[in-house]
Amino acid sequence: MNAPVISESEAQKDVEAFPLLNDEEMQEAIKCGRIERYTAGETLFEAGEMPIDCFVSISGDLDIVDTSGEEERLIVTHEPRSLVGDLNILAGRPAIAACRARENAEVIRLTASEVRSLLVRAASLSEKWINAFIRRRELLEESGFEGLRVYGDHNDPATLRVREFMHRNGVPHRWIDTSDAATLSELDKKPEAFPAIAWRHRILLENPSLRDLAIQIGVKRKIPEQLFDTVIIGSGPAGLGAAVYAASEGLSTVVLDRIGPGGQAGSSSRIENYAGFPAGLSGRELALKSYVQALKFGAIFSSPVSVISLGCLQDGVHEIGLDDGSVVRSKTVIISTGVTYRSMGVAGLQELRGAGIFYAATRVEAVLCKGHPVHIIGAGNSAGQAAMFLSNFSDQVNLIVRGSDLTKSMSSYLSERVVVNPRIKIRLQSELRAVEGHDCLTGVRIENTASGEMTQEESAGIFVFIGASPCTDFLGTGICKDNKGFLLTGTDVSSNASWPLTTRSPLPLETSCPGIFAAGDCRARTTKRVAAAIGDGALAVTCVHDYLGTYE
Repeated sequence: MNAPVISESEAQKDVEAFPLLNDEEMQEAIKCGRIERYTAGETLFEAGEMPIDCFVSISGDLDIVDTSGEEERLIVTHEPRSLVGDLNILAGRPAIAACRARENAEVIRLTASEVRSLLVRAASLSEKWINAFIRRRELLEESGFEGLRVYGDHNDPATLRVREFMHRNGVPHRWIDTSDAATLSELDKKPEAFPAIAWRHRILLENPSLRDLAIQIGVKRKIPEQLFDTVIIGSGPAGLGAAVYAASEGLSTVVLDRIGPGGQAGSSSRIENYAGFPAGLSGRELALKSYVQALKFGAIFSSPVSVISLGCLQDGVHEIGLDDGSVVRSKTVIISTGVTYRSMGVAGLQELRGAGIFYAATRVEAVLCKGHPVHIIGAGNSAGQAAMFLSNFSDQVNLIVRGSDLTKSMSSYLSERVVVNPRIKIRLQSELRAVEGHDCLTGVRIENTASGEMTQEESAGIFVFIGASPCTDFLGTGICKDNKGFLLTGTDVSSNASWPLTTRSPLPLETSCPGIFAAGDCRARTTKRVAAAIGDGALAVTCVHDYLGTYE
């Protein structure tokens, strides 16, 4: 087999990714797990196996092997006292690589529930293991690990949707552009529909729905049939914040989302004004760390699912109907569905969505436009961060701003950075008037509203970051909203006489339906900032405790 992707010396230097347990920590692990023995060459788990357990090596080296490529690759060798595991243990997903004993080995085996118990009771292990899980995933992505293969044309919206779903849910994969038909020769047979999802040469799915894909790759989890303390609808910053606080405070918690963790913030290339992270972090990093934190405390995540009904029974139990036909029962509900960027009234935008028209700026979208001109619509922080990020892929980034002053809606540090970036051209008092292209975007027409001049320009991508419409349509008229669709809570509910109870007033984040709360950007009168959304999620959990009486 090849030399390891991560050499022994590199593993020894990266103590965050590959920590060694001390005597006390080894004893704690033994208390929670059980000791097993393996002979040289024996497999502890294979790629794709689910559920997977965690292992701590007592003696003997253990190899982690990538079996997703043309040939097997040794990723790293774990020495005694090492932790063998990955994020997928806590997430309840399949193993992404195989583990084999290089020599006769003795290990401590722990199930996912035993790992959670251990991490809660042993603070030093919690810090080591959670950081190791996150750091290892970073190293894996940097190593050229293939994972699943996604075959599809670079202008195919369905292919983009699949890649965005995998990216949002942290599923390792490699996209193969089928605009060159020769790329299909490596498959056992030619796909009849795209995108095609494959493991090595074998096709697993062709043009799947996100639900079928999620089931196949182990992302969609079956929700236990029980009465939960709280169900959180939406896993953006507010939903993730609520999940962390609810699960850590002993509430049985389920989180539902149409795509996966992150919300609108998850598509942000950089967040630099979030307290505690002076160097900034991407929306995906923030979502991943919050997601893992909630998993550690036992929160259950399920995606992709859409809520199609929300009802309250006479006994105060809420029933949440899902698009897969299942029903989740809960004592309380937290709605944290966030907002979505508004579509513009320009002909062709909807038809070309996913084929040059984007509402997020992550690496998934950026690589589709590499080396070509792009246009960003908006003047807020999201637009500014997108411009900075996309300038790594294109030297012709056009920032289209309707107003005459960029600093009115963009943080000063960011606007200054955008102004001095030679790859970004700021177009003040300008608006998008038309898009060009049949199967994919090829060009745009931009009007300078001050002079009336209209220009026709090449464009490989339009990135829209304007306005914010709350994702509350699924609620119908059963819960009170303001005239823009944002959910009313607390005193706003009392003041419009929609509160049904005479025995008490609504709690601060309680909607017009007792026991249903709102948090984050979908709630009226909120500050549209990541930190505010996370704080809102925490406050919603406080309201849940007050409602349930668990603080008494």
